[in-house]
Amino acid sequence: MDTLQKIKKLARQDKRNRQDPRYIRTMAFMTSKGFLFANQTFPKLPGQRLQIDDAIWAGQNVEPRILEVLPAAVLRLGRRFDFNPVRHKELADTIEDIKHGKEKGRDFLGVPYNKARYWVKFGVKDHRIKPFGEKKIVRTYRFKPATLEKIKKLAHEQKKDETAVIEELILSC
Repeated sequence: MDTLQKIKKLARQDKRNRQDPRYIRTMAFMTSKGFLFANQTFPKLPGQRLQIDDAIWAGQNVEPRILEVLPAAVLRLGRRFDFNPVRHKELADTIEDIKHGKEKGRDFLGVPYNKARYWVKFGVKDHRIKPFGEKKIVRTYRFKPATLEKIKKLAHEQKKDETAVIEELILSC
């Protein structure tokens, strides 16, 4: 088989892979959340739950960038994936290293750890998704009514919400 025939065969295979539902679902999810950009449009699938195995297949067979952003996407949007740490051991190891802030961690399916770690702090266009480490943690505190009134008054004067006022006061100490 000569080189031209090999290239044509690979091009046909790539075209078939790009029409595969696993690739389309994965890219639709990743582009809608802002993890990836593409030069073609994908269907909007709001509230979709993505299969890790489909994403891995798409990353290995069509678009390698998917494998780069997958650990960050799973870490930041865990409920949107069927992530099973036992079944997806390599992915779980990389995510664990990222969570612990390690400088050198385990690679994910040939993607260097540093490339996977970069996407965790990358700002995505869906502004509801906060970078890892910036997510708010819910805590409950009991304030005296007079203290609460003062917080509300400060918030109104500064045109901020009460949480922002409390955070500023604490961080200024």
